[in-house]
Amino acid sequence: MRRHRPAIALGLLAAAGGFALWATRAWEGWEHIGQILGKGANLPIAGMVPVIALFTLLALREARHNDRLARAGREREILEQMRR
Repeated sequence: MRRHRPAIALGLLAAAGGFALWATRAWEGWEHIGQILGKGANLPIAGMVPVIALFTLLALREARHNDRLARAGREREILEQMRR
């Protein structure tokens, strides 16, 4: 987990910055993104965004679990879980 901290911090910082820009309306591009994603041809892409977010969260959760097992010296359990 420790080696992932810079990436997590950068991601949270980028998300907070994006939210701050959206909240202050300093960047009006969100309206254009909504218009583009709302068009019929782009709906499958808009539907994939939550799916990608879900699988990213699942992968991060599994990585965190594996890091804990590795830190505890139980690498064999990681391989056994991957084989299931």
